[in-house]
Amino acid sequence: MNIPRDATDVNNFLREMKRTVAGNDDGCYGWRFVTRQKSVDCVAELGFRLADVGATLLDLTIADYCEGPLRDTGMPGDLWVFGKILNEKEVYIKLKLAKLGPLQIVRVVSFHFSEEPLCYPYKQ
Repeated sequence: MNIPRDATDVNNFLREMKRTVAGNDDGCYGWRFVTRQKSVDCVAELGFRLADVGATLLDLTIADYCEGPLRDTGMPGDLWVFGKILNEKEVYIKLKLAKLGPLQIVRVVSFHFSEEPLCYPYKQ
């Protein structure tokens, strides 16, 4: 597990991620859901629409943090992992701030039921 030195790194990521998800007009463009079957199945089983996924992102706090930043070996940038209890099930959420030309987006790389219990270092 790769834990930042302190909560500042996590809070900075959350602030930038939420600003981007909100789609402010200063180059932040919102978010994109990576359509992997596990994630699609999870969203369907939860009875969620994509708007509910976006609302979940905006609801994340430092207490939901699990690990990161982790180096993305496939593309430049870092991955951040969070967990959230939704409909009484633990959901694994992996996010990345990414650039599309001059625009910044949040890529929801994973949004599926956790395959093993997650660790929450900042949960009290």
